[in-house]
Amino acid sequence: ITLMNKATGAVVQTTDPGRALVTGKWADIGKFKGPILRAVASRAPYFHNGSAADLGAAVDFYNQRFGIGLTAQERADLVAFLRAL
Repeated sequence: ITLMNKATGAVVQTTDPGRALVTGKWADIGKFKGPILRAVASRAPYFHNGSAADLGAAVDFYNQRFGIGLTAQERADLVAFLRAL
């Protein structure tokens, strides 16, 4: 998609305008509002298809998918943090 700012004539190429579709603001092109994490522990299963039964499985998915390299302690700490939200 090619977008042009009528006021400045600036042009940008994007595959997803993001929040700009909602706000109409040039500065919001490519910005997204992520979901809140408050009470995330009470909303299992996770992902659009429910493939992560609990927070541990969700953390494991991201750890493997993106090669984060969390230690067992870091994983446990992250899961505990998410449960506390």
